Amino acid sequence: MKFAKVMLGSLMLAAAPLAAMAEDMSYNYVDLAYVDQDIDGVGPSADGFGLRGSIGFAENWLAFAEYTSTSVQGVDIEQIAVGFGGHYGLTDQLDLVGRVGYFEINLDSGPLSADDDGYLLDLGLRGRVTEGVEVEGGVRYTDLSEGGDDTALWVGGRFHFNKTWAVGAEYQSGDDISNLLAYVRASF
Repeated sequence: MKFAKVMLGSLMLAAAPLAAMAEDMSYNYVDLAYVDQDIDGVGPSADGFGLRGSIGFAENWLAFAEYTSTSVQGVDIEQIAVGFGGHYGLTDQLDLVGRVGYFEINLDSGPLSADDDGYLLDLGLRGRVTEGVEVEGGVRYTDLSEGGDDTALWVGGRFHFNKTWAVGAEYQSGDDISNLLAYVRASF
């Protein structure tokens, strides 16, 4: 957890003065990701794939959806998040981004299964360091009906080949679960 806090702080400090070199960021994208998920108290990490996207509308608003599917030791884990949010330009190339949404998790182990749902709140910073490099980080709070709440810090970055294609990585560390994503992004 300390490592994630240090990384988040370092990236945000680095992004602020360098962001003046960048251009507008797109909030219209689709990511296809490889997901490595480490769950406290469970042996090996779960791995699988993720699909997430965002559609910007009315200048500063966005709608988003996220889906991940991972497996570990015969247990399938699906997570779904949908909602809306907004972004506010702190500078021309550094945005404050907030999101609120519905969150659901489904566990399936053959004859046994468990489902839980609740809401999420997400607050972070997103900025362009150079024409092709973007960094972001923030905090995500989830509150499930039966599973309790969790606060996670996340940090990530991506390299844009052009206005359409980018590759990126993201690390999220919460109370009980840590996620590492490596993804390809298509912006439109």
